[in-house]
Amino acid sequence: MPVSISIYNDFSDYMMFKGVKNVDVIGFKYKNIELEITENLIIDQFGVMHAIHEKSSGFNGYLRNRLNNNTGKIIEEYKISIKKLARDINNINKDEPKNSFEELIIKYGKGVINRGEECLKAVYKANYLDIITRSMRRTEICLGNTDFQNLRLNNCIEVVSFKDCNYNMVEMDCFFLLSKLKRKGVNLDFYKLAEEFCYIEKLDVNSTKFLVALISYPHEFMKCCNKYRAGKRLWNEDKFSDKIIKTLIQDGESLL
Repeated sequence: MPVSISIYNDFSDYMMFKGVKNVDVIGFKYKNIELEITENLIIDQFGVMHAIHEKSSGFNGYLRNRLNNNTGKIIEEYKISIKKLARDINNINKDEPKNSFEELIIKYGKGVINRGEECLKAVYKANYLDIITRSMRRTEICLGNTDFQNLRLNNCIEVVSFKDCNYNMVEMDCFFLLSKLKRKGVNLDFYKLAEEFCYIEKLDVNSTKFLVALISYPHEFMKCCNKYRAGKRLWNEDKFSDKIIKTLIQDGESLL
């Protein structure tokens, strides 16, 4: 007998078929997330993530508007950022710094590169390739935006936007949430939270190590350098200098 394949316009249609409700807005009641986000609140959100992962993973239907496959994408982006920053430092050293921003790149850049490289080493030591293999075998799909204003449990799972859904390791939904909170300066035990997520998702200790390594990567510093290099002069040199100092605070201490 021929195999029947379900056809959907968008992945959101499939998720609604699975009982997820698409809502216009989630009125998240916490206004000061730096002060009011608690570990228990985040762990509850992990439970909602797990529930939506159970509904989304293993999808084998047909989508007219296909999902992006972002498996491994962020690791490759992080590798490229490190190489480009190393090249920038070499070029600045050859020609002398042109402004205060480039002086700060010379001052802090090598340390940031070392930190980034240590993070990537830790990623691979955590059996990263096995994590990718598991994700592809299970056809794991991430929501992409697991913020409290996009996802919640309210009698049923509610989601505002599915636009960031993509094929990816389920760990990445946790990473994006925890990384955002860490960079906002929220004081949390991120190692413990990574462990809690992996416990809920029934993942092994390598996934915890993978998450901790990714959360430790100097994301904001690299992003600022990438903007400067690309000529996205949203600010003048003084503003870029202020921004690069701020990124050191936002990236905080490594968890490794």
